[in-house]
Amino acid sequence: MLGFLRSTILSKIVMAVSGAAIVGFLIAHLSGNLLVFGGPEKINAYGQGLRDLGPLLWVLRIGILVFFVLHIISSIYLADKNRSARPVSYAKKKSIQSTIASRTMFYSGVTILTFVIYHLMHYTFGMIQPDFYHGEYILHDGRTVHDVYSMMIHGFTNPFIVVTYLLAMTFVCMHLSHAISSAFQTLGFNHTKYNGIIKTAGIGLATILWLGYMSIPFGIMAGVLKLTNGGH
Repeated sequence: MLGFLRSTILSKIVMAVSGAAIVGFLIAHLSGNLLVFGGPEKINAYGQGLRDLGPLLWVLRIGILVFFVLHIISSIYLADKNRSARPVSYAKKKSIQSTIASRTMFYSGVTILTFVIYHLMHYTFGMIQPDFYHGEYILHDGRTVHDVYSMMIHGFTNPFIVVTYLLAMTFVCMHLSHAISSAFQTLGFNHTKYNGIIKTAGIGLATILWLGYMSIPFGIMAGVLKLTNGGH
């Protein structure tokens, strides 16, 4: 049992499971964020729905952070094992053939984790732009809720926040474009018949996510999304 816990098999399982959880989170998070295009009523009702989860929401938040950390740790461990097992000449050849995304997996992973923490400080804890964190909105059913819509508009009218978001999401999607095919190979699903399809699917999903996430700040900068009369 101890040998299994120290083996690369467990690390591969951890990396695959944590990676799948992170991809699921990215898709779910984007689905919620895109409600901003439906106006303040939809995104604010969605935000309140998350808050109504109570302690479960914090379990989910902590859980995704744990997955991020486990993913990075397992990636570092496996990369170290692979370097130890490869001849120098093979490593040089592999470096020439690798893509930018594959060569920057560790750095993009750390950058993504840093951004997640920064993002929580901004939209969850209100430590960044605190003046816009306590806005309120009255839903059609009469409930007074947190004004997520106005907070997003104010956030993405700040050039620094837009640039950091752009860089972070670019790193996320570069990481993802390589990670999907890499995960399949790591778990032993490596066949010339399917490798091309898997690689294309990874790049396609990464592109869709990048366009989806960036549509929000781009929409705000273009004036498609703007403050309503109730915004402040």
